[in-house]
Amino acid sequence: MSEILKNLNEALMKNVKPATSPVAVRLAKKGEELNQKFKQPGQGLGHKIAACQGLNIARTFGWTLRFDSTDHACPLAAIAAGHIEPVEFLDGAIADLYQDDPEVARGMEKGYPRHPVGEVHQVWLAALGRCEFDPDLVVVYGNPAQILILVHAANYGRGEGVSSSSTGRFGCANWIAGAVQSDECEYTIPCSGERVFAGTQDHEMSFLIPRSRIQALTEALEIMRKKGTYRYPVPNMNLL
Repeated sequence: MSEILKNLNEALMKNVKPATSPVAVRLAKKGEELNQKFKQPGQGLGHKIAACQGLNIARTFGWTLRFDSTDHACPLAAIAAGHIEPVEFLDGAIADLYQDDPEVARGMEKGYPRHPVGEVHQVWLAALGRCEFDPDLVVVYGNPAQILILVHAANYGRGEGVSSSSTGRFGCANWIAGAVQSDECEYTIPCSGERVFAGTQDHEMSFLIPRSRIQALTEALEIMRKKGTYRYPVPNMNLL
């Protein structure tokens, strides 16, 4: 485990205190090898799973997982990763649960971030404390009070705030493609599919930290703690 990831993990455990492990994510190119023990859904688990299920397995069980184009049970994550052609998706064919106007449906589908087909060979997921690869981003789950700690840290030295965008579905596109492409931290509301099929809890939301922001955010977590502006668990001033 690199010193940078170790420092981030320690800072998160100290300041955010997440109930589950932060997850390191790498969007591996062809030829890259995952040099640590891993499970691959279609082989090691014996069946395909959704990428959001893999994310929750990594953060709760501590397993390392590797997805390629044969492992996805959900086509949306496969589209975000560029593992399948998105033609039918972009036509709005599967958006009828969310939109009645075909033109609106097509516009919504085209707006989701995704990688070009073939650009990403595999998606690697590992609990941050056990990660032996260089991640493209780190995903942290918590309740809104915990995520607020990360918003303060991400905004330190910048001031413009932290953005979020959601249509209530296809949330995996944000961590598979969106935050890496924008190279910005983002707080997210896990989508309906993730809550129904992956077991994400009612109170949980997530925060995405792209690789280029890891060092600054790690340092800012300590700076903001020393300032004492806001800490978690939240002190109840009504008691004084």
